[in-house]
Amino acid sequence: MNVFKCPKCGKTTSSREKFCVDCGESLDIYCPECGEKWRFMFDYKFCPSCGFNMKKTIVRPILATRKPRGSSTRKPINKQ
Repeated sequence: MNVFKCPKCGKTTSSREKFCVDCGESLDIYCPECGEKWRFMFDYKFCPSCGFNMKKTIVRPILATRKPRGSSTRKPINKQ
């Protein structure tokens, strides 16, 4: 088991975890070019799959987000 620090809060975490147990930050990083994922602990300069220069861009984890119940981006229909 490897340990490393969370990129957001700095808390030491286990390599087995998918999210930081202290702040909830995703511990996976995704290549914006090909979508390959790996752990923050590896700190690759280039994507191991496609060679994209990861240091040229600010890359943050892609977080699964859900909208609260009842919220919608649709406009209500006004029936007259």
